[in-house]
Amino acid sequence: MVEFFSEKIVKVEFSAIPERDVILPPLSSKVVKNLILSSKLLPSISNLVKSGMKNKPIFISNLGKNGFRLFSTGKPVSVKAGEILNFFISFPYYDGFFTELSSGSFETGYGKFFIELQQLEVIELSSIKGVSEGNFYVKFVTPALLSSKVLLPPSLKEKYKNVNPGYSLIPSVGLIVSYAYRAYRALYGNTSNIELDLKSFRLGVLSNSLSRVIGYKLKPLTVVIGNDDKGRLRTSRGFVGWMEFDIPYKKLKKAISKYLTVASYLGIGKSRGIGLGEVVVKMKSYSETSET
Repeated sequence: MVEFFSEKIVKVEFSAIPERDVILPPLSSKVVKNLILSSKLLPSISNLVKSGMKNKPIFISNLGKNGFRLFSTGKPVSVKAGEILNFFISFPYYDGFFTELSSGSFETGYGKFFIELQQLEVIELSSIKGVSEGNFYVKFVTPALLSSKVLLPPSLKEKYKNVNPGYSLIPSVGLIVSYAYRAYRALYGNTSNIELDLKSFRLGVLSNSLSRVIGYKLKPLTVVIGNDDKGRLRTSRGFVGWMEFDIPYKKLKKAISKYLTVASYLGIGKSRGIGLGEVVVKMKSYSETSET
């Protein structure tokens, strides 16, 4: 049995070439998920993929083409035979994972693809150094699903457990940081505990109180998830775009930089296991200006 808590993260990048014209599932990450669950690729992480564990430490990206991820916002997404696509999977390190990195032609429930390993990275959490200079620049590549209930004080959690506010389309700095922290902590073990809820809440409040938003360009986006058991279309509404912010308090900034670095591998928010909440994080010098 593989233990899925580790102080190392593995990120594996692949290319995927369809051998015939195919219509992709609404979330193209389901092609990758199919490869894992059918034991064609990294079979040992299949239990983690299927797990209902809260904040599980895994990210399966959607297929990408020409710098964009492929997912449906209402219309079917198709690709032609021979087009070069890409995807990545991030997960906690475990012994022997390298022997499970297959290349070759594999049949999936969505067509036949030639899969080839492109790049492999192993990151030790202890090697992630905090950064105390510059602004945080976070790009939301695929819709991020962030619930504002994460910022509820733990003492009020039970009182409002039946209230569903949906997902925030204009995220606060504290909301982003709180979710990044949860992804970071998931690498160390179970995140369903009052201690983590309290730390996450305090971190969110501090980040909101001690931050300065420099610029942003965000837009809401509805993504099709698939069909439910009764054949009805399932959708989720999140946001994409970018945000730039600063944390003048250097001790807090160093901690946040570690959490956001982990988020660049494991994503932010809910449904990271199907490719939502993919982010790119970098530091911008104070002399640089925001994108327009």
